[in-house]
Formats: sequence, structure tokens, C-alpha cells
Amino acid sequence: MFSIAIILFDDFEELDAIGPWEVFRMAEEASGGKISCEMVSLGGETVTAKKGMQVHVPKKLTPDSAYDLILLPGGEGSRALIADEGVLDMLRKVAAKATWVTSVCSGSLVYARAGMLAGRKCTSHHGCLDLLVQLSPTSEVIHNSRYVQDGNMVTSAGVSAGIDMALWLVGQVITPDFAREVQHNIEYYPAPPYGDGFFVCLKFKLWGCGLPHKFACHSLDRLSG
Repeated sequence: MFSIAIILFDDFEELDAIGPWEVFRMAEEASGGKISCEMVSLGGETVTAKKGMQVHVPKKLTPDSAYDLILLPGGEGSRALIADEGVLDMLRKVAAKATWVTSVCSGSLVYARAGMLAGRKCTSHHGCLDLLVQLSPTSEVIHNSRYVQDGNMVTSAGVSAGIDMALWLVGQVITPDFAREVQHNIEYYPAPPYGDGFFVCLKFKLWGCGLPHKFACHSLDRLSG
């Protein structure tokens, strides 16, 4: 059985984790157990997300944990992870045993700080791309992409982009046709009411229009301090 772990921590961005969770669990049910997906915690049994959602996560990630695929979401809590060498070392050890190492949004910043993106192509939330360059100067940071694969490392852009990445991963783990059925079952046919939201956001610099985005204005020193 192909095992998947979604790694949670306080102040993670809800959809970063819940979007892929829905995809992977739908695939688990539809495949008759060819894959399994669970959530694991970097802290206590109750994890509180950025917008207040609380998740009961009885299982904790340890250096001895072993999964075929790990997924690290992003969110404001990424800042604390970047500054925690114990967490970074544990992620390195767990990632070394995984077939696929993946992230959503600013989760890639944590991997970058851990040295896991050195020399690789990668991406993140559009507001985090400059920081990604600072944290991993040898990486090729890709703009305007929903997700980027380099070897066994797959990083996605922000929030909803994790759904796209998760569907692609299901296609790799099982088959593209199976992933297409999962996509159909969750009725994932993006048609934003205000046009192509990804590029509209880039064009009009939405985060400069009153919506808070903690990473957009942070320097590397402030993130790690």
C-alpha cells in the first residue's frame, strides 16, 4: 500500500492541506485501498489552522516516520518551522525515505531552508517567490506555474494549487485515467467567477489592495528571527 502523510502544524493554511486531503482520500476509497492517506502533527494532538479550524491529529511525525509521499502545507506557521532546526532536521530524515516529497504554498520555503531544494526547480505562492530565491539561491524558481516537478520533489503554488498537484500525483501513483475519475468525482472544473484568478492576482497585485499577506513583505532576516 502506498502511504501518504499530510504534515500539520499550528497556523497552517487550511486549503493547502484540506484540498490534497480530499483528493488523496477520494483516491484511497476509489482504489480499494491501494493508497492510504493520514494527517500527522509536528506538535500536539490538536492543531489550530490559520483561520481557526482545529484538527484532531493523534499521530505525531518523528524522525523514524516512513511514508511513500509527504506533503507539507504552507501558511503563516511556516515562519516558525523555518526557524526550528529540529523540525528541519526531522523533515530531511523523513524526506530521505520518501518516494515523493511535496509541498503547497510556503511549505516550499521550509524545504528551501532545510537545503532540500538546492539545485532543483521549484515554486511557491507568488508572494513567496523572492524569498524562495533568498532561501535557496541555487534553485531555479519557476513563476506562473500551478506546480513544478523536479525528480521526486513536487512544489505547488498557493492554496488551491495543491489540488492540481495532488491530482497529478494520483496519476503518477496509480494511473492518469484513475486520477481523471477522481477529478470528475470531486467535480474539479475550475471556472473562477472573476476570470483566471491566478493571473488576475499577479496582474493587479491583489495583496497590495488591502488583503494581508504576511510573506510578501518579509525579508529573510525577519522570517528567521
